[in-house]
Amino acid sequence: MNKPNPSLGVKMDAYIILLHLRSRGWITTSEIWRLLGWDQFLIGMAIRRIGHINAMTEYLSEKWNEGIPKINVFVLTRKYECTDYICKNVFGTEGRNKQPSAKQLAKYGAKIAVYPKWDKIVEIFRRDAFEVPE
Repeated sequence: MNKPNPSLGVKMDAYIILLHLRSRGWITTSEIWRLLGWDQFLIGMAIRRIGHINAMTEYLSEKWNEGIPKINVFVLTRKYECTDYICKNVFGTEGRNKQPSAKQLAKYGAKIAVYPKWDKIVEIFRRDAFEVPE
C-alpha cells in the first residue's frame, strides 16, 4: 500500500481531529465543523478527513506489520452512534440492529487505550500536516 497523500488542508484537518480524539477520546461529526472553524458543515469534507486518518492507520499497520486499532471508531454521528462504515468494517454489524453493543465499544476502546504507539502516530500526522520530511 502506498502512503496516502491528500491535500495539505486534509492532512492538517486530520491531524487536528486526531489530536482531539487522543485528548478527548471521541468526537461527533457535527463537532468537526466547529473544531475546524468551518462556516458550515459539509459531510463530504469531513468524510475525507476521517478517511485520511483511517487510510494512514491502515498504511502504518501494513508498514509496521502490526494491527493498529482504528481510532476513528469514536467519530460518532450526531446521534452519538458509530458511522455505517465502522459498524460494517470494524464490528461486522449491519441491518436493523447495526450499532455495536456497549461491551463491544468498551472492548475496542480498551484496545485503543493500551496501544503503545499513539504518540509516534500523532507525530507522523504532525510531520505530514506541516510537510516536515521524515
